[in-house]
Amino acid sequence: MKKNFTTDRATTQDVVDIASLLSWAFGFSKARSHEYIANIGLEAMRLIRGEDGRPAVCAGLLQTAHVFHRRSVRAANIVHVAIAPEWRGQGLAVPFVDALCDEAKSNGATIATLFASTRPVYRKAGFELAGHEIIYEAATAALPSASKLAFDRVELDDPRLAIAYLAKTLPESGLLERGAAHWNELRRTPTDALAAYLADGEAAYLILDMGNKACLTVRDWFAATPEAAQGLLSFLARFRSVYPAVRWHGAPQDDLVAAMPDKGWRLAHQEEWLLRVLDPEAALRQRGYHVDAARLALRIGETSPLAIDIRAGAVEICEAAHASVSMQPAAFAQLFTGFRSASKLAQYGLVSGDSADIRLCDQLFAGPPPWVAEHF
Repeated sequence: MKKNFTTDRATTQDVVDIASLLSWAFGFSKARSHEYIANIGLEAMRLIRGEDGRPAVCAGLLQTAHVFHRRSVRAANIVHVAIAPEWRGQGLAVPFVDALCDEAKSNGATIATLFASTRPVYRKAGFELAGHEIIYEAATAALPSASKLAFDRVELDDPRLAIAYLAKTLPESGLLERGAAHWNELRRTPTDALAAYLADGEAAYLILDMGNKACLTVRDWFAATPEAAQGLLSFLARFRSVYPAVRWHGAPQDDLVAAMPDKGWRLAHQEEWLLRVLDPEAALRQRGYHVDAARLALRIGETSPLAIDIRAGAVEICEAAHASVSMQPAAFAQLFTGFRSASKLAQYGLVSGDSADIRLCDQLFAGPPPWVAEHF
């Protein structure tokens, strides 16, 4: 394959070949591959074609946003990069992802995020660890059982679920502003054992997958208060006669874990997602911050320093004459989300500057540890 390739948009004639790529790369069944393409939309699929015109590489490019300190940062999720076995090992992944990032930036994204099966490859493309995906497991017998919170079953596409999820994003860091593709994947098959429940006053909701009797799976959830979190767990406790365990996606500092007794839960899975900053100035301008007033000048790589000027909670970004803190782009990606502090990055030799300015940088990007509530 020629290295001076161009990316292409998928057409209906490409669906069968894309489904095969997904099956070969991720072990999807034929039905799951076709469902996934339908869920994210064929218009989101990008390709590299071989000399015969058939797809040799594919990925999805989803327009979205990540929320940081109650403000949305425009983003693109790069999802399920799949390379045909005969084309692997030829250096296609990095230029392909670079091309996707260029397209995302041209469409207004300031950051790009992905999950990586081979991190060294994506680090070459400028991505770095930026947040967590965590799955907790609890014994249903250990769940609290006393609660006055009542749940009613609702349709899976009930708009109140999306409204409640939006409320969930605001006090957290890194959660997605979900588009149709994300919601479609949460409602994926098997739907015969899938149900949604909404609490009185919309204080909590659950999307439950009851298809595996070994474990009840919470595909999505929200609890507005500690009392609602305990009520949600109490509702799950009603399933203890059928399911010995329950699993859910949660935060590093998780509300459901906080509502649990001291024992009875464990960390079942942890993975990190990666981020590349496509437009540092715009990303800094869009992000929310933990302080109401501060001024700090950052140098990111070899670019001109950028001054972050926060007054009464409003942020302005402009070029600065001198930098008070300097770092490489990989360190900036970790700092931007709050995945690692400036002080910790300085300890690793990835950030330099006056110690007082590095501490100010810590304050500026402080907040809850970043995470996402699904694997995209």
